[in-house]
Amino acid sequence: MTSKWPNMTFKTSPTDFATVRVTQIGCVMGVLAEAIERVKISLILPKLLEHSSHVAQVLNGTEFEPAVRLIQSFVRRRHFILREKRPPLMDHGIIQIIDFFQRNCRMYHLFPRYYNHMNENEKKLLKAFELLYDLAKDRLYQTSTDAIHQERQLHAMYKENQVVTEQVEAIRRKIQEQKVALRWRVAAQEAYLKNYEDMMLKKKREKNERIQKEVDRCTRMVRNSKKASLERQAELEGEIENTRKNYEISTKAYQKLEKNLREEKNKLILQLQALIKKYDHTIGEKMIENIELMEESKAAKKELDEFMVGFRKVERVYKEIVVKREEEEAKRRQNRIVLFTMNRAASKIQKYWRKWKKHINKKNKRLRKR
Repeated sequence: MTSKWPNMTFKTSPTDFATVRVTQIGCVMGVLAEAIERVKISLILPKLLEHSSHVAQVLNGTEFEPAVRLIQSFVRRRHFILREKRPPLMDHGIIQIIDFFQRNCRMYHLFPRYYNHMNENEKKLLKAFELLYDLAKDRLYQTSTDAIHQERQLHAMYKENQVVTEQVEAIRRKIQEQKVALRWRVAAQEAYLKNYEDMMLKKKREKNERIQKEVDRCTRMVRNSKKASLERQAELEGEIENTRKNYEISTKAYQKLEKNLREEKNKLILQLQALIKKYDHTIGEKMIENIELMEESKAAKKELDEFMVGFRKVERVYKEIVVKREEEEAKRRQNRIVLFTMNRAASKIQKYWRKWKKHINKKNKRLRKR
């Protein structure tokens, strides 16, 4: 195989041709797969527009978040589109939405609930595209050996079809004979059915008359109900008119009250601004006074530090003297306690000894008397 260009000639080998064919087949299959993906997103797109809040919850924070803004914009304009009776596809916003979803067709994976609950017609359309994809795949990837094998199978099927055709022809002849016999039976039954139809027509006329009477009665009832409804509607319109007048009076009163409140608010704002200016002036004076007091405090603190140096020296001497005197006082107190304890113990011993001595004397006297 040769490819001629100006002033040059390229020769393509069978291997290169096979590679190019595989590449072309891959491109075709990719286009078909992308078409199926776009059909899927197109089938669930109307459901996504009906449930814009759920779509916003799913797409927020993903790479497809710009679609939320497009859908919300279309939802806001949908009322005007329906009111003007414009075709939806003539709206620039819906064209942008379709284009965005077609370019990002794999988005349908985020909405399995809508994708798995299609109606029968949508499933049939999707099935047709998938069948087209499978057929194209089988045809494009089919080799010459597969084609010959398929031709052989078709030839065998053709022979079988010829046999089946002969069998069908024989069965058709038998059916024709049965139809002739059946026609005679049908003729007999038609006479019976004719009599039965006459009887049914008579009953039908009677039922129609009964139905017409019932329809007339219902018509009268509907007419009376409509009359009562119109009277009620007139009463409601009168009430609505009175309500509208009351609303206008209330609105005027509220507007007047709002004006008075706005004037009072402006007065209070002016007073607040005056108080703020006065506060700023007072704060400035107090800050100056505070700075002066801080400077005086620094000078006093410096004098206090100088005084504390001398005070600590005197305090150190004072503590040494006080500690010595407290130690001497403690020793004298301890000595007095010991002396008091010894004297008290001696008096107790003497008192006990006298009592014991007195008891011994009394005992000896009783013994002598005996």
